[in-house]
Amino acid sequence: MTAAQPVQGTRNGLRRLGGALALIALSTVILIGVMALDVYVNSFLATTAGFVYPVVMFLALVIRRDADCNPAFQKRMFGWGAGIAAVAFAAYLSGSVAWTNAILGSGRTVQAVVLKEKVTDRGSGRAYTLASTELADEVPGGDLDEGSARFKPGDVITVRMDPAGRVAPKLPGEVGSTGYLLVFLGCNVLIDGILLWSVHRPKPSQDSPTLVTQVTP
Repeated sequence: MTAAQPVQGTRNGLRRLGGALALIALSTVILIGVMALDVYVNSFLATTAGFVYPVVMFLALVIRRDADCNPAFQKRMFGWGAGIAAVAFAAYLSGSVAWTNAILGSGRTVQAVVLKEKVTDRGSGRAYTLASTELADEVPGGDLDEGSARFKPGDVITVRMDPAGRVAPKLPGEVGSTGYLLVFLGCNVLIDGILLWSVHRPKPSQDSPTLVTQVTP
């Protein structure tokens, strides 16, 4: 019995670790799928599909076999789950921008002239229709969203574009930023850390009182 206990404990630990790694893989797959929808289809569809993430993760946390191994996590499981969902949303936003920047990073830098300015988001944002001075046609991928700069029709600016037109053009300074990638990676590390900790079985406290049997003569 004494020899079997460490073996059983090791098996349980590996099973819990496997459960956590499966949740991490599930989280990563869903996030990448939602980001792909955002980059290649549209943000509305991606946001709609993104609501699947918290539902799936909550169900996975509730029905997993090792659900009672970490009392500290289980006591506030729904709070931790909501935190994971919030961090995942930040990962989706930053990851989508990082993905777009990666596509444009392998694209082309061209000179473009601003054809017209469009007011978007109920007047709070602006986008610019561009024509390439080199291609003698509109810049593929759609309009340039307003960044830190403000332009007017007739301005000639430098943009980074995707020749395949998969994503909208951006200013070179925005494409070269690594901040969004770092935020995406940091959010994923945080999610992975929470999921790994959630299956951690605390060791018995060394200060726990032990039962002493007193032998009387």
